[in-house]
Amino acid sequence: MVSADMIISVIGGLALFLYGMRVMSEGLQKVARDRLRQALGAMTSNRFYGVGTGLMVTSAIQSSSATTVMLVSFVSAGLITLNQSMGVIMGANIGTTVTGWLVALLGFKVKISVLALPAISIGFFARFFGSKRLGDWGAVLLGFGLLFLGLDFMKHALGDLKHSQVIIDWMSATRADTIGPRILAVLIGAGVTIIIQSSSATMAITMTLAVQGFIDLPTACALILGENIGTTVTANLAAIGASRAAKRTARAHFLFNIIGVIWALALFMPFMHLIDWIVPGDAFASTQTSNLVAADHMAAFHTLFNIINTLLFLPFTHQLAWLASKMVPNLSEGEQEEFRLMYLDTKIVDAAPMALQAARGELGRMLNEVREMFRKVLDLISRPTEKLGDLANEIQASEHLVDRLETEIASYMVSVTGQPLSEEQSREAAGILSAVSDIERMGDHCESLLKLARRRYEKKLEFSDRVIKDLQEIGAVVNEFLELLAKHIVHPETNIMPRANQLEENINEMRRKMRKAHVARLQEEGKEGVAAGLVSIDMLTSFEKMGDHAYNVAQVLSGVR
Repeated sequence: MVSADMIISVIGGLALFLYGMRVMSEGLQKVARDRLRQALGAMTSNRFYGVGTGLMVTSAIQSSSATTVMLVSFVSAGLITLNQSMGVIMGANIGTTVTGWLVALLGFKVKISVLALPAISIGFFARFFGSKRLGDWGAVLLGFGLLFLGLDFMKHALGDLKHSQVIIDWMSATRADTIGPRILAVLIGAGVTIIIQSSSATMAITMTLAVQGFIDLPTACALILGENIGTTVTANLAAIGASRAAKRTARAHFLFNIIGVIWALALFMPFMHLIDWIVPGDAFASTQTSNLVAADHMAAFHTLFNIINTLLFLPFTHQLAWLASKMVPNLSEGEQEEFRLMYLDTKIVDAAPMALQAARGELGRMLNEVREMFRKVLDLISRPTEKLGDLANEIQASEHLVDRLETEIASYMVSVTGQPLSEEQSREAAGILSAVSDIERMGDHCESLLKLARRRYEKKLEFSDRVIKDLQEIGAVVNEFLELLAKHIVHPETNIMPRANQLEENINEMRRKMRKAHVARLQEEGKEGVAAGLVSIDMLTSFEKMGDHAYNVAQVLSGVR
């Protein structure tokens, strides 16, 4: 019979397993630090690098859900395209199978208390002694110990049910020997994973049931297929309220897994026999030894399924992205997406390398919005007699967006700086906060230029061809400065100060000479040209101030400031 003690042990063991997974994942992210950021940069190369990136990152942090949630944010921000994300999704699916191998090789063949309790003890006390690096490794060890201790609780609690007639009758009725029970097992696996929100935990439960003899190998493998579908729900939940690109990435993850499950169901028994041929031991025999071997077979089934699925889909990433796009169609004409942050996600705020990269992505978006504002301002200056109309409204809307982004990024960075950071990460966080302020001030100067253009139009002030040419020339240099920043703001890998110094000097010199020439013209023209002359001088000042703020951002990107 099922007792209250057994239920408490199973639920408590599951809670320990999930908490251990979380602690170990967070510790691994902190240990990996900036190597994870470098891995993310590889995503932009090609689909094969993408698979390697997904595999490496997920193996490192032991959470495909965390990888895909971050991926949703990166695609939404435009750091990588939907097509490029396909490879990362595939690699993440392979990487998450590492947990299954840990459980199969250590969880059932080694006395867990020999591993778990020392790991918990060493990991716990390592967090209070020695360097922060040692503390991070201690968190990894602590999570590892809690994970296996939870597994031990579940294993022993379920072991008491082996001789229950009710359980034996249920087992005989739920064997996945035919397509109907097989599909039911897939649905159960998906449902449990959706509830628990961890395919690794569901995998551990499935392995425990198989090793204890409650379910046979085909049923266990059918449950594993369902778990691959259930794990896609996390990314789809993360995409709620996100951009259309983010939703498409989440849908692509779902499509990849569910299409893979369909072919695996169609070739289920041949695939099972392939695994039995590859992995030593007869997992189909009804003995205790075969039950232990079943764990290896399940881990191999999970890994080989994802590897084959990746090999099948890798040549068709564009088609998969196209299908995901059809599931989330473009906005109809006239529709606009509401404001949302593209990069920043509270789920990764405690993983400093990821959080800082996310902040840079949003910072890049903010800068691009200012660049677009500035382009429109230059367009207005070049057409002094045309009505401002929609262009002015667009500039004003962009300025409001830049102000909103400043508030959100600054608030996010406050949360990031509340986490344990290395000295280098603290400097980078401070630099991002400084850059946010400078970029917002550039947006303010774009708005100032708009107001000056509006005053010129409303008062019918005439600029000479020489004045318009001067404004266009200095504007072109400022625009070049903004382009320089945009190329390096997300991935600041080089020192751009030599070029930044040159551009800053050019802007200051141009402003000095042009202002002097404009003042001389004012003296010649008398009172009639004063109003137009003052407007043009104020415009020069705004251009020069934008150059100053761009220079500050360049210092941040180069690590000078």
